[in-house]
Amino acid sequence: MMALLKKSFLFIVTSLVVYLLLFAFLFYFHIDGTSLLYRATTGFVMKGGGTYLKTHQFNTNEMHDVVIVGSSHAYRGYNPAIFNEYGYNAFNLGTSDQKMMCTFYLTKNYINHRNCKILLLDLYDRVFSQENIESYSDLIQNMPSDKAAFDIMLASKDVRTINMITLRYFNKNVPPNFNDTSGYFKGFMATDKYMEFPLKHRVYKYERNEESLHYLEKLLSYLQTENIKPVMAEHALPSLSPAPDHAKFRADILPVLKKYNVQWFDYTNDTTMNDFMLFADESHLNIHGVKIYNHRLIDDMIAAGILPEINNTSLVDSRKEK
Repeated sequence: MMALLKKSFLFIVTSLVVYLLLFAFLFYFHIDGTSLLYRATTGFVMKGGGTYLKTHQFNTNEMHDVVIVGSSHAYRGYNPAIFNEYGYNAFNLGTSDQKMMCTFYLTKNYINHRNCKILLLDLYDRVFSQENIESYSDLIQNMPSDKAAFDIMLASKDVRTINMITLRYFNKNVPPNFNDTSGYFKGFMATDKYMEFPLKHRVYKYERNEESLHYLEKLLSYLQTENIKPVMAEHALPSLSPAPDHAKFRADILPVLKKYNVQWFDYTNDTTMNDFMLFADESHLNIHGVKIYNHRLIDDMIAAGILPEINNTSLVDSRKEK
């Protein structure tokens, strides 16, 4: 038995050494200034960019009235500057394709009752139902918290995240691969583009995702223990690109929200905000759409008693421009 244990231990150690040597070769060997690792493998996101910027800028010791989380619909759809016009301190922690599992661990490791009053989660049918490792790689690579990165790796049950964690540690003392974060403000990325024609229609069908529903419940339970008010929102889609099966998505989500008494401001099919001129593409708002949507959402949150109305002289002028 002891001989077998020794052989097993030797095999594991040898495999680990070979793995790290191969990884090191791919990482340190560059072609045209880019690590061979990114050329030889898939699933890796480079260190840097918007996720790196916002997760390092977010001050966990500062009280925020609203923190926004979710996918690219979040980081491109909610402008903290507009919340500031109303007198609210907001920060946007939305990241590309942010899965519910990633939202949960991001929230659990960065957000608590000492730095957040309201957590605003953007719910988007496609991201909620899809299976995608992009958000794993993006957050594991760019969050400052090692614990949050390991939480995502372990919860993912995806062997590829081991490579992502390994890359994280190889990158520890390496500066970000790209620093172009111009245009970001407190995690929000504005765009003044308009939809391009002809449209690139993508085939999409909503399917129930048990893992996402599980982590939505875990998120709401955590917020309840931290006495943080959860709010859900989803902005409109352009009239030329409606959301398929949205009723099925609502049927999955509403029982969970009812259980935790959470309000959902769902504007998906709102025809007053679906003019294609308000969108940068078939899914994301441009800066003009963001302005209209954010004012509408904040006004509705105030009317619902979720946000307190704050007297602000600059708000009068901003509403005149709407």
